[in-house]
Order: sequence, then structure tokens, then C-alpha cells
Amino acid sequence: MLPRLASSGLVLVNWPDGVMFPGEERRSCTMPKGISDLTLAECSKLLAAMNDIGESRLHIRSVPHLKGM
Repeated sequence: MLPRLASSGLVLVNWPDGVMFPGEERRSCTMPKGISDLTLAECSKLLAAMNDIGESRLHIRSVPHLKGM
């Protein structure tokens, strides 16, 4: 997913530390299932980052010079 975002000129900003990136596979899983691969702690961090109203909120930023790379 990250390469698709980047090729569209989009980047994730303030992704929480210790949380798998979209498309990343957990070594212990034989059949990755996306967000269901996240632990409860990772889900909590991701939710907190999305609900943050400050500068550290998780958001997507347009970076046009990356488009098409």
C-alpha cells in the first residue's frame, strides 16, 4: 500500500511507532489479514493517532513531486 500512496504523491505523516505499516506482514502470521494482524496495543496506538487533534495526529499529506515515482 505504501508504494501505491507514494506513486500517487501521498505520504502518511505521524504513523505511530511500533505499529506495522499497511501491507507489512507479521512474521508469525501465515495468512496476513491487514488490520486484523495488529495487536490490541497497536490498534490502540493507531486509533489514538487518528483521534489526536494536535500536531502529532495521523494524516495523509500530498507531496506532488513524488507522484509517478
